[in-house]
Amino acid sequence: MEPRTLFKALRIALGSLLVAGIAPALLADDGPYGRCSNWSVAGPYGYTTTGTRIGVGPVAGVGLVTLGRDGSISGSQTVSFNGTIADETITGTYTVNADCAGQVTVNVVSSIPTFNRTSTLDFVWVNHSDAVHAIFTSAGTIITLDGQKVNP
Repeated sequence: MEPRTLFKALRIALGSLLVAGIAPALLADDGPYGRCSNWSVAGPYGYTTTGTRIGVGPVAGVGLVTLGRDGSISGSQTVSFNGTIADETITGTYTVNADCAGQVTVNVVSSIPTFNRTSTLDFVWVNHSDAVHAIFTSAGTIITLDGQKVNP
């Protein structure tokens, strides 16, 4: 083989090895060794909530929120509080760690003013940040949330 051809083949082989070694790390953004960030989780999510609010009874809801790359949250939801339906707006902030766990604090303004509240949740993003699971950590709540990115 000619030295020029050998050098070209060697460059191609080394380049291929470099790309093969880096590509998985660039594509991974979830899991215990992945990289989640405001950038990877940002976007609109549809979600459902189910559980119990102590003193109120069963709670179920459906909503749409948008997570901004700046750590902001905005959206709306419809919730049933033991059969009483309320339309609500949501604003707040979130943080996400590289391991895809995070925390959320939201202010909820309800069409039924007695249901206005501030809620806190612990989150985990999965499926390359296209889906999320959470539990409310506010006192008096036993509520979970499951969400999916809209048009990921």
